[in-house]
Amino acid sequence: MLNLLEMAAANQLKKTGEKKKLSVSGQVNDKYDVYAIPVEYLYYNDQNGRINTTYKKYKTQNGALVPEVGNSEYNDIFENFIMDSNKQALKSTLQSIKDKTQQEPGVVLPDGRVIDGNRRFTALRLYQREDGIPKELNAVILQLDAQSKTDEKIIKELELDLQLGREERVNYDPIDRIYDVYSTIEVEKLMTAEEYKKASGAKNTRGINRDIRLANLILKFIQIVSPGNDPIDKFYLARDLKLDGPIEEIEGTINKLKSAEKEAITEAVLVHLAVSKSDENQKDSTRIMRDLKTHILNTSDTLRHYVAAVDDKVDMIMEAFEEYPIQSSNDIKVVINQDKELQSSVEKLKRSTDRLIHKGKNDSERKKTLIELENIRDNLAEINADDFSELTLDENLDAKDVLREITDILFKLKKDLKL
Repeated sequence: MLNLLEMAAANQLKKTGEKKKLSVSGQVNDKYDVYAIPVEYLYYNDQNGRINTTYKKYKTQNGALVPEVGNSEYNDIFENFIMDSNKQALKSTLQSIKDKTQQEPGVVLPDGRVIDGNRRFTALRLYQREDGIPKELNAVILQLDAQSKTDEKIIKELELDLQLGREERVNYDPIDRIYDVYSTIEVEKLMTAEEYKKASGAKNTRGINRDIRLANLILKFIQIVSPGNDPIDKFYLARDLKLDGPIEEIEGTINKLKSAEKEAITEAVLVHLAVSKSDENQKDSTRIMRDLKTHILNTSDTLRHYVAAVDDKVDMIMEAFEEYPIQSSNDIKVVINQDKELQSSVEKLKRSTDRLIHKGKNDSERKKTLIELENIRDNLAEINADDFSELTLDENLDAKDVLREITDILFKLKKDLKL
């Protein structure tokens, strides 16, 4: 079995003379040797957070792949995953290597798994095929085993630090980010939210905890449109359907619902989202969810009528998905368009919701002052004392001035209203 560390010890791999700084298990070392490793000794990391939903989709349709170094089917398939994930970034990386050679060393494991540098590895593979000259990836070789649960956590921490925790890194696709947070913390249980925050360089855990809530809402959506089996295995549907915008739009409001009908309301909203994805003429599902949120979910009088108005249509649409669970983004349209009665229910759902949105808009205009006050209250409730620790000394002084101004405005308003 290939062991790059043994090859390095036997002088079968040449040192580049570079040193790379890494933080491994919280220990920072800037003296890791960098080796020039032939690309045929390497293979892609099938646990790479940037392409995890893409691989999930492939596994669902074709089964899992067995990692294999060199010019293998495994590497060819993963090369396409990397290319499709960000074609422009790959093009830039390839041109940079052609113009200036590889500038930043990667990180690999002794068996050839590329932990950091999958895009550079891809660019080198493409370059080698282009000019026929053997290429090498400059990388550190770490004595870690991806199959070890202990090392798996260390590898994940390292991946997050290298891909997200350093300056000028390309962020994950939003759905891949949400999946990675949820899978790492809730499914694999490799880290806590606090540990993920430290590894990824996030300022606090607020965004990480929100990603977990977003993931749970996405999983509810998947359970509706594709019931059966574990919805986590179909998370790729969220990326194919571009759910990040509309789900982010409604998550906060749905999470705050106190209604006894919260579950029914959530189902109705997610079914409406699915319906919006079936309409070829409707491109902006985020705007649809924003209108539904603003003029129904955030308007208590209108919300009271919402579930009753759409309940029977929602049930019929959900039953259709139970009979024909979707496996791809295009399947939503296929399921809805195959039955005239179902199409009628969909149109009635849209009309009922649109009427309530119109009513909500009228109510919102009339109650504009109250709604603005509620928004201010909710925004202030999101802030806590810990958030001020991220500000500079001058920014903290400015923040205190703003708080005093808010207090003065509230005092005057209460006085004028005789409260």
